[in-house]
Amino acid sequence: MPLTRFGMIVAVVFLLPWLVLIGLGGYWLWQQGWIYQGVGILSANVALVYGLLHWRSHKTKPVFVEPFAIQSNPNWSDKAQLAWEALQPLTERWQTETDFFTDSRKALKLTNEVLTLVARHFHADSKYPVLEFPLPYLLKLIVLVCDDIQHEVLDKIPGSHAVRVGDLLRAKQAVDTLNKLKSVFDFGNWLFNWSGAALAKARGLLVSKGMNTVTNEISQRLINAYINKLGYYAIQLYSGELTLDDIVPTNRLSSASKEDIAQSAAHEQSIEPLRLLVLGQVSSGKSSLINALFGEIKSAEGLLPTTAEITPYILERDGLRQAIILDSAGYGGLMHGQASTALKQEWVKVDVILMVCNAAQAARQVDAQQLNAIRHYFQEERPNQTLPVIIAVATHCDRLRPVREWQPPYNIQQPDNAKAYSIRQACDAIAQELSLSLNCIVPVCLAAEKPAYNIEDGLMPLIHEHLNAAQRVRYLRCLRQHHAESYWRQWRKQALQAGQLIFKI
Repeated sequence: MPLTRFGMIVAVVFLLPWLVLIGLGGYWLWQQGWIYQGVGILSANVALVYGLLHWRSHKTKPVFVEPFAIQSNPNWSDKAQLAWEALQPLTERWQTETDFFTDSRKALKLTNEVLTLVARHFHADSKYPVLEFPLPYLLKLIVLVCDDIQHEVLDKIPGSHAVRVGDLLRAKQAVDTLNKLKSVFDFGNWLFNWSGAALAKARGLLVSKGMNTVTNEISQRLINAYINKLGYYAIQLYSGELTLDDIVPTNRLSSASKEDIAQSAAHEQSIEPLRLLVLGQVSSGKSSLINALFGEIKSAEGLLPTTAEITPYILERDGLRQAIILDSAGYGGLMHGQASTALKQEWVKVDVILMVCNAAQAARQVDAQQLNAIRHYFQEERPNQTLPVIIAVATHCDRLRPVREWQPPYNIQQPDNAKAYSIRQACDAIAQELSLSLNCIVPVCLAAEKPAYNIEDGLMPLIHEHLNAAQRVRYLRCLRQHHAESYWRQWRKQALQAGQLIFKI
């Protein structure tokens, strides 16, 4: 309900009897000779409440108002996560600015600080980092921030939907007028009823302290929400993760997956699958690994690379809804001239890389060069994307010393025999040469004359263990794909509209 002059009069009429009763109560205490006891009890109560409020504000988190729970997007790249963490010191520094919403200069200053901090994080080499965005994306950012702030205010500030902006101005004017009248009333009260004035003063101090505490906490909530929401969308804006369309990138197939699914099967899929790229040297056991994953012959096994192209297979297993396995030509030794180019084109299209290494072969320099090239590519050319999950598969473990022994399973975490020690040493060497954690190395045996070893018990559980990280890579990959498609779609749409306009003229 709007605050009107009539409402103010009703409020005064309602409060007047209570003020009179307080004055009469003080006068009665003075007549009975209990005024000092009454003032003492009230003063002790005020001191106790003030002490509790002071302790609560310094030792515990506020109960009345908790900060808005705004978390970073788990699908963000590592660079975006660091930008989000950089906002925390800024939030803490502005928590004490209680007049933020009444001072437009401070609001503008804070907005500029947030945007500048995030922009410099992503465009440090630019002369004008804050301006590194297309205009439509800025308008989208404003819409998103305002929409979220609106929901936060409506849902978490009681009565916000019923208060008009004019009511706030009228309330401030009314408070100023009442304060002037109260000053005159207090002066007369101290002259004619000093005991009642003392009680009223003590009550006013208590109410003022409580109101200041509540006001400060509400102000801190709003400042925290503003910085985090603005920073959240600023990170998406400057990192290129903001989309003009309200879509979930992984709910739409990328063009690469459409081609692979069309080539591998004659059915359509509506959700982007996980994409795994199998890399390895010639004769390292890539084809045998793919056949073991499917439980049937999918890829021809041989000593020479048969093609420079990438061959896709659709894999469906328990715990893995659907995945596309990409078989690549072996590198090292004899290889197609176009194989290196074909591999590089696939780096940004996959979520998991299975690096197949021959555990019985010490020459892994080309494997290390391949992984270093991938890491360098993402650091230098794709800084806003996340490096795919890398898992090394150590094949030919049955050929390690002692060669004639093969009685799996083997515990490489706590090896208890010569074969287990050999497998552990091979895995340690692979981890060191490829700069990987030992937990990302899984030993397997794919020999045709032996049952496949450690696929179900080792490799698949390891893939599931890294599934969350792979889903994050998939999200950013699909987001980039959507940006590229949307970019050219807008150009085509604008060109068509321009042609129609010229035709009308």
